[in-house]
Amino acid sequence: MLTDSLTNTVFFSEWLPSVCPTLYQSISIILNDNHIHHQLLSSTNDIWCRDYMPIQISEKRFVFYKYNPDYLQAKQSRRYITDVNKVGNIDFLHQADLVTFDLVLDGGNVVKCGNKIVMTEKVFAENNDKSRNEVQRLLEEAFQCNIVFLPWDKNEKYGHSDGIIHYLGDNRVLMTNYNDFDKIFAQDFLRILEKYLNVTVLKYNVKRQHKRSWSYINYLQIGQLALVPQLGIPEDEQALQQITEAMPQCKVVGVPALEVVRKGGALNCISWNPKA
Repeated sequence: MLTDSLTNTVFFSEWLPSVCPTLYQSISIILNDNHIHHQLLSSTNDIWCRDYMPIQISEKRFVFYKYNPDYLQAKQSRRYITDVNKVGNIDFLHQADLVTFDLVLDGGNVVKCGNKIVMTEKVFAENNDKSRNEVQRLLEEAFQCNIVFLPWDKNEKYGHSDGIIHYLGDNRVLMTNYNDFDKIFAQDFLRILEKYLNVTVLKYNVKRQHKRSWSYINYLQIGQLALVPQLGIPEDEQALQQITEAMPQCKVVGVPALEVVRKGGALNCISWNPKA
């Protein structure tokens, strides 16, 4: 499985420089300083390219799926659904093995963890015309690995697993501070994940947990560089320290990200990082 530590380039939607100009400038400077290639995707309809771009399984294999999320079904929202077949500026895909399958899916609900993928059970709700067994079979065939399913917290309408965990390598994952917001779901996540992975949980020693502290887990990693959201709150330094300790092989850099976090996503959400 081609995980973040093996990637070498990163793409963003063409909308990001205008929607989040300060953030885009900050990220561009860091990427340039670290000699990481980055460019903009054309013909996108919103900034959240993680959700609609294909999922790279190996150097030459990319999985395409149906991006048609339930949270964009209102008439005024459907214009934000990107047709990935029209997205441009990705020359290396012409030499790749492109796999398509008949499931509705968000890329944000796919966290590649070595020889497995972690998803929330929202994928079953969005494909309720098929049985659970059929959905699981199609996923396993497309991704060529086992799938670990976490329960879907329906208070979080997107149901993305990249808002819960981030893969660290060596069968280890970092889990967000879900316990500060819902202890029952946090316990369920841990119970399931610990059957397959070694889990480290982010914790913050503050008097009152900030409502946006969820965003730290949604950091962006390209190869040996990790960009961690910073919000201007006490948790910032604690998140940086914990992620640095969990990834000693990586250079970990904080990026002021409130500009995008206020819109409901963070750095992993706005990026697509393949190995080109």
